[in-house]
Amino acid sequence: MIALLMLVPWLASLVDADFTHAGNFTIGLMLTTFISGALLLSGYSSRRHRANGMELLLIMVLFWTLLPAIAAIPFIGATQIDGLVAAYFEAVSALTTSGGSILAVPEAETAPILLWRAALSWLGGLWTLVFAVAVLAPFGIGGITLIGSPLLQHDEDAPLSSRLGRPLRLILPVYLMFTGLGVAGLALSGSPMTEAFCLALSAISTSGMSVYTASLGDVLSQGGQAVMAILCFIGSISVPMLMVLTLGREARSSFQAGEMRVFIALILGYTLVTMLTVPNSGGIAVLWQAVALHSTAGFNFMPGDGLAAWPLVWVMVPVLIGGMALSTSGGIKVMRAIILAKDLGSELGKLSYPSSVHPLSLEGRHLQDRDFNAAWAFTAIFILFVTLGVLLLGLFGTGLADAWPIVLGALTNSLAIVSHLDMPLGFAAMPDALQITIALLMIAGRIELLILMVLFTSSFWRYMR
Repeated sequence: MIALLMLVPWLASLVDADFTHAGNFTIGLMLTTFISGALLLSGYSSRRHRANGMELLLIMVLFWTLLPAIAAIPFIGATQIDGLVAAYFEAVSALTTSGGSILAVPEAETAPILLWRAALSWLGGLWTLVFAVAVLAPFGIGGITLIGSPLLQHDEDAPLSSRLGRPLRLILPVYLMFTGLGVAGLALSGSPMTEAFCLALSAISTSGMSVYTASLGDVLSQGGQAVMAILCFIGSISVPMLMVLTLGREARSSFQAGEMRVFIALILGYTLVTMLTVPNSGGIAVLWQAVALHSTAGFNFMPGDGLAAWPLVWVMVPVLIGGMALSTSGGIKVMRAIILAKDLGSELGKLSYPSSVHPLSLEGRHLQDRDFNAAWAFTAIFILFVTLGVLLLGLFGTGLADAWPIVLGALTNSLAIVSHLDMPLGFAAMPDALQITIALLMIAGRIELLILMVLFTSSFWRYMR
């Protein structure tokens, strides 16, 4: 699939008058085609082999770590990228939909580079959804599970091609449809086709990678801003609800679901509080900004430097919570936040009535102890990784005031917002070791931290032997 996506920027590089990027894209296309073909041929004989749970976890980890190394090849020719490490950082940031970019001035790059970055973001968003359905939900990782969803029905003895292929076939048409509608909406609102294509792919995948240095509120029309905000919102909706939205009559029921209602309430509440407390933050742009933050896309909709004037903690709160479970957005996820809130409420109730029983449910499903334990375990590991990340960045000379937003943005895959907060240290100026560290944090946030912890268990290494 990555070879097919590379065809678009490769053709654009051939059309370019000076052929600046044609060589790198040709090498990248040949390499990805060869590796893809080799993997298909090597796996053909075992195509009916039962998919082991550990294999699914391993494939997910390898996808986010090794694929960016191949995808980084075309970035080496970019004007603002000076080496393979920076190219790998850019590829990881795009593929994990984190949005932190070495390209501080996107306008200085040619169309092939911007198209490739947007295509990687789109591919990362697609496979985030596929892995969420095929790996995260069936295993109930971090308390994320949707029992009874048609997407999750699979045969335990099904081969790997079926376990990954079935959700891909279901999700891809819907994902393509919303992407196409987004491109058309931006084009009709006055955006040039190349910019409309790149922005739509970045918005639906919630990567937040813009083709403009300035705020979207300064360069897009009101209609274009609305389209971008809607795409970010769609990208932060869970996969089953995303598919229900395409069914017409059943679409109303999806907005009555508990997680959806809480998510919308968080966006509207954040908008209202911001209007009342942050100076010069009135207007519809605040609502669009709230959507961008809660979806972890991190686009800047505030005119001028308005977003940089917001309190940093207030900006990072919505990206910490993130979007809905089984979506392209990052963060802790709204479903986990609901589970934690219900558990805390139950424990507080028991302080007054220790012998009372508080049955808790979510989306018509009774919550059990393992759901609470999984949600608390994820939260504890998340706090641990934030602490370790801040300490690691401190070893490279990054101050605490700059380190914690970067680490939090990387682990919640919302690093695009950092570039709009007037922070003194840009990604391009960072040393290679620091860029690699942040790239690993982005990967850790995308593969869910509990999966990363599996790599350090003895059972995993026994399986590898």
